[in-house]
Amino acid sequence: MTGANAIWVLAQAGALPDSVLFPSVTKARELFAAGPVLADGKGLKLVVDIPADLDCLESDERKAVEVFIKKAKQAGADKGYIASHRRAWWSVGLKGPAPILATYMARQAPAFVINAVDARHINIAHGLYPRQELDAHVLSRLAAALRTGVMLSQGRVYAGGLTKFEPKEMERLMVPDLSMLRSHEPISTAIDA
Repeated sequence: MTGANAIWVLAQAGALPDSVLFPSVTKARELFAAGPVLADGKGLKLVVDIPADLDCLESDERKAVEVFIKKAKQAGADKGYIASHRRAWWSVGLKGPAPILATYMARQAPAFVINAVDARHINIAHGLYPRQELDAHVLSRLAAALRTGVMLSQGRVYAGGLTKFEPKEMERLMVPDLSMLRSHEPISTAIDA
C-alpha cells in the first residue's frame, strides 16, 4: 500500500535510480489481461520504494532520491495516514515478489497468475507466498487448481455483484495435496481428491 499512488507509482523512471524502482502490478486488469502467467513486465508501472536508511544508497543515487523526497514532501506525501505510520514516511516497504499473484476484488472469480517476471504488487492484489520452495511445475499446477476451483461464492459479495476475497477468505481456499500438485494428473482430478 503506497498511501499516495500519484507520488509513488510512476509510468517511467525519470531521474530516480533503478535501485529504488520496482516494476509492479498496480491494477487488477493487468493480472486479468496476463492470463495464467505474467510473462512480460514491460507494461507495468514502477513503484518507488526508497530504503528507510538513506545511507545505504550510493552518493549519486542518494542525491536523486533526496530531490524526490523533497518534492514528495512538498506534495504532502508525508502527511497521509499511511505515510505517517511508517518508520520512515518515504519508505513504501514493498514485499518481495510473490510467486503467484491473485486479484481480490471483481465481478468475476479471482485471477491466479504465475509471476514469471518477479513483479512486486501493491494492495490491488494478494501475493501468495508458499511456506516452502515450490518448483515451476508445482506452482503452475497450484495456480491452475485455484483458477478452476475457486468460486465467487467463496468471497464476500457486495451490492452490485462486486466480490471481494479478503486474506482470511484466501487462506480458507482448498488446494490439492502437494503430492497431487507434483504429479502429472489432470488438475480436475487433483481438485476432486
